[in-house]
Amino acid sequence: MKTGINTSRRQSIRQELEHLAQQSKTNQDTNQQHSKKTSNYQKLGLNWKDVVIFSLVMFYSTLYQINVRAQNLTDAVNFDDISSGMMMQFNKTTGEYHSLHLVNTEYDVDVFGLLATITLKQTFVNAQDAWVTEGVYAFPMADKSAVYRLRMTVGERVIEGEIHEKKQAEYIYEQAKSEGLTATMVKQYRPNIFTSDIANIAPFEAISVEITYQMSLKYEQSFYELRLPMAIKPRYVPAGTDPQLPAKSNVVDFGQRVIEVNLDAGFELDEIRSLHHNIDIAQAFDIHQIKLTDEQLYDSNDFVLRWYPRLGQTPKAAYFSEIKDGHEYGMLMVMPPNVTEKSNKPRNMTFIMDTSGSMHGQALDQSKDALLYALSELDDSAYFNVIDFDSTAKVLFDSSRQATPDNISLALDFVDGFSSDGGTNMAPALQIAMQRENIKSGYLNQIIFMTDGSVGNEAMLFDQIAQDIGDARLFTIAIGPAPNNYFMSKAAMFGKGTYTHIASLDHVNESMSQLFAQLARPALTDLAVTWNTSDVEQSPSVIPDLYMDQPLVVTSKVPVNKVTGSPSFVISGLAANKSWSEQVTLKSDGQTTGIARLWARNKVEEMTDDLMLGGNYDVLKQDIIDLALKHHLITEFTAMVAVDRNPDASRIAQAKAAQQAPFPQGSLGWRWNLLIGMLMMVFGFFSIRRI
Repeated sequence: MKTGINTSRRQSIRQELEHLAQQSKTNQDTNQQHSKKTSNYQKLGLNWKDVVIFSLVMFYSTLYQINVRAQNLTDAVNFDDISSGMMMQFNKTTGEYHSLHLVNTEYDVDVFGLLATITLKQTFVNAQDAWVTEGVYAFPMADKSAVYRLRMTVGERVIEGEIHEKKQAEYIYEQAKSEGLTATMVKQYRPNIFTSDIANIAPFEAISVEITYQMSLKYEQSFYELRLPMAIKPRYVPAGTDPQLPAKSNVVDFGQRVIEVNLDAGFELDEIRSLHHNIDIAQAFDIHQIKLTDEQLYDSNDFVLRWYPRLGQTPKAAYFSEIKDGHEYGMLMVMPPNVTEKSNKPRNMTFIMDTSGSMHGQALDQSKDALLYALSELDDSAYFNVIDFDSTAKVLFDSSRQATPDNISLALDFVDGFSSDGGTNMAPALQIAMQRENIKSGYLNQIIFMTDGSVGNEAMLFDQIAQDIGDARLFTIAIGPAPNNYFMSKAAMFGKGTYTHIASLDHVNESMSQLFAQLARPALTDLAVTWNTSDVEQSPSVIPDLYMDQPLVVTSKVPVNKVTGSPSFVISGLAANKSWSEQVTLKSDGQTTGIARLWARNKVEEMTDDLMLGGNYDVLKQDIIDLALKHHLITEFTAMVAVDRNPDASRIAQAKAAQQAPFPQGSLGWRWNLLIGMLMMVFGFFSIRRI
């Protein structure tokens, strides 16, 4: 009978030895080979030599595991703590990631309006004398970001990423990996972490990753903000681990970084400001050229650039476009005027408060304070109602009432009695808020929906909002660190309102006060885009109202060869109860890029919404795949993969040899010798047991 250790089994040495010891004892009992004089060891099926060897094995095994874990604690990377681009290798033995050494970082950024196209190049070095057979590149992404290009340089080889259907991309990657080819595949670890699996990096080899992605910038408090992840913690590099790099005992900072931004804001600017770093600014016509002057690689702050558009007393429109494949892809931006006075149009406000069990504690207390503040700001020209819900919904009044002191007092008592309990059943509360009794003709009807966003039946609620919202507007407010952002943002979109996420409970009062101030100052209502051609695809199809500090963005696709003359449109609305309109003629200057891809991203998002709402799965899936392949997009059904198709034969052989090694390769030093000694003792134990 074979008694050697089966290395394919994932059992510890101790478990294997106990199994073999028990097996040996059973065989001895069956063959009745016990001697008449037995000791306590022999009653267990062991003699004194077995006990000594077994004890030594257990001692060295424990010592080895303790020391390996101790070393891993010094450089292990927690995936959830990644704040900047990192290249890591995966240790199959411990299940941990360890960072490779970063040499330099380069950002090249083009900004058109609120669309930023960013090319990031980072170079790393495998500072070990062993192959990295399985690694991953991870990079934090802002919301509304999308990677569409990947280039990897390994030594002198350049590898370009390709978009494929997801299953095909996974097959290509796994096949390349098994053949010893350098390969990478783009994935999404979580909504704000982009990852790229990388196979087969040679010892002391430099590898550069260049990714290009788009992101939509946010406008708040009168400024746009571009944030580039740069906060990198220096990591310890032991002396002698990399002959190409100088040894450092605590801090490694002999690389560099470069940041260049070309900014076309679309509007006149009052100021450009860098929050944490020194910059140089030059201007050529409408383009501001910004360069980072601080070149030190490691830093405790991200690069944050802000610019402040010059606001006027009337709305301002800016238009960017790109000609591609016989179509003009456009991005329209409308900046709100500098509104300081409250709207003179009467308002009818319905407040919905989540009082389910998940809102227990500070979340409910802060939300109640914010709601009490909002009620205290109403005057007798407004109408209002209050609804709270958990498993069921309870409404203050049968229909909206005037905000008289007596009615406000009733509302304050109603809110003060809120307590958290029960489930999160949103549908009845939304139904009450959107029914006829709570909507007033001629008023600005605003529904304020405060919750932590713990909901799962999104499709039903989206359909309910889209059908019943009518002339009202739905403003969703998520409170807490982990809401259902998808539901909250889409619910606001279907409700033609806005979404506000308050992650920190300490900021509830401040954020809610700011939101209520915005809602009291609508800049443009009843917005519409009227085209001189019917052959146009526009996103969003339903345009929300425009509020203070919230610009409007519309993307479009128009065939340029199917109309007489240049396509044009008129953007119109009501500003302070006065009509406002502006005609825009489509004309591309040939300088703008990325607009077609932005339109395609918005289109994919709309088709994904249709899937959520029960649309034809097979048709929509194929439409998404076709659009993604055309515009080079990573979606739910597509992925990006890059493979080195022409490596040299010696590299393939070395990579395959590294994959077949029974233990992780690396500079273990005395630990490697300890492991060999331990295995030899195990072999000796088995040999003695056979005698």
